[in-house]
Amino acid sequence: MKYKLISLLSALTFSPLIYADNNTDHTWEGPVKVNLNLYAFAADANGEIQKGKVHYDVDQPFKDSLDYLDETYMAHLDISKGRWGVFYDTQMAKLSTEESLAHIPIAAFVKQKRQSLGAYYQAYVSERNANNNYPRFIVEPMIGIHRTELKSQLSALNHSSQVNADWDEVFWGSRFKYNFDSPVNLAAEMSFGAEDTRSVQMYAGYRQEIFKRPVNFRIGYRYFEQDHHSGDFKWHITQHGPVIGVNLPIF
Repeated sequence: MKYKLISLLSALTFSPLIYADNNTDHTWEGPVKVNLNLYAFAADANGEIQKGKVHYDVDQPFKDSLDYLDETYMAHLDISKGRWGVFYDTQMAKLSTEESLAHIPIAAFVKQKRQSLGAYYQAYVSERNANNNYPRFIVEPMIGIHRTELKSQLSALNHSSQVNADWDEVFWGSRFKYNFDSPVNLAAEMSFGAEDTRSVQMYAGYRQEIFKRPVNFRIGYRYFEQDHHSGDFKWHITQHGPVIGVNLPIF
């Protein structure tokens, strides 16, 4: 049932391509645009990490994530020309925790880095608003590669396991943007990975001109689920929570 639902959502995601403008002569017209997005993802996390005999259940609310977080950064770079574009997204987080479960000491250290490289096409672009000259509605199907790199050490009783894992997976999905006549705007994104990774994001934004550049401040919500198995290693993590960020047009 789950895979049928993913197939249906994928079909709906790419259905705008059927109605896309057949005249492709102008899809590359326009200046090159570069945008940098800096953001922070405040996530509740749950799931499980297992390596050999060591099993660690993750049930970490956001307030605890701040206590365990050692280092993090998140950024998204977008380059487009005409209706075509490419993007690179990177996230890194180091977390460490030591606690007891039923009087059994458990320690975990995880360094996680996710990178996404993808391309998109503006399959549908509506007429521009009269007030701010932005298209009212945009649909952008996308496809790319996710790369995940993990360094983890789990300890319980006399057992200790170290994990150095990395894997790649193809993903596909779509981005949606809606611009009101005011500076307020909405954005959403959903994607599905070949290894059962799923991501849904929703944002409300507000554009403010700063030094003659339209800076877009955004707040929203993100759901991310990743399930990976390799030998005796299992990584099944779900993260969800608020996101804040700012879009900076470089040129």
